[in-house]
Amino acid sequence: TEEVTKMEKIYKAAKLDFILLKYYLKSICFTLFIPLVFVFLYRSLMVGVSFAMFLMSMSSIYTFSVAEKNDMQRLYGILPVSDTQLVCGKYLHIFFMGVITLLISCSLQPLILKVSGTSVSLQDMITSALAGMILFITYICIQIPGYYKFGPIKGRVFMYVPVAGILLTMFIAGRSDLLSSLVRLLSRYPWLGPCLIAAYLVLVITVSISVSVMIQKNRL
Repeated sequence: TEEVTKMEKIYKAAKLDFILLKYYLKSICFTLFIPLVFVFLYRSLMVGVSFAMFLMSMSSIYTFSVAEKNDMQRLYGILPVSDTQLVCGKYLHIFFMGVITLLISCSLQPLILKVSGTSVSLQDMITSALAGMILFITYICIQIPGYYKFGPIKGRVFMYVPVAGILLTMFIAGRSDLLSSLVRLLSRYPWLGPCLIAAYLVLVITVSISVSVMIQKNRL
């Protein structure tokens, strides 16, 4: 069917980006495992997971850099995929990298904390994973349109967007009173958190993809 064909093209566009990442394989591995040292130092799962997502979001510039160096804009122009499918493939590729990072972080970091004598509850794991996911999606939804608009050189400033996020996370993680107030609020209105999070993620992803598609169409 037509929908299946569209999804296949989006998958192929994402696969192309994964192929481009071979130039940065060592950096990606470093990005995945350096947060394990970070969580050991700070003894906080939320800070550790947030730092892992922070590093991975900064690597979202890699495929743009490879495409710029190899003048791949011409190739993109002749590929049998639409601008929307090409852009969606880019987002799919980066989202998948975020999922891999989240799985590794939420699997290994609690073990490191346990070995170091810090207990981690299931609620801590869920909260940290959720916070990491929200931060990561927020970062890349700001970064990717910036890279499409300005390129990897002029747009390099967008690579540092996550710095503000990790600083904010470390501040909140150090304020137990804020976390306690948030937990109490969500316990009183259990439906509020999921609704707000879902609405926020749908909004930022939709807006970001729409802006990126518009920029990509104007470039070709």
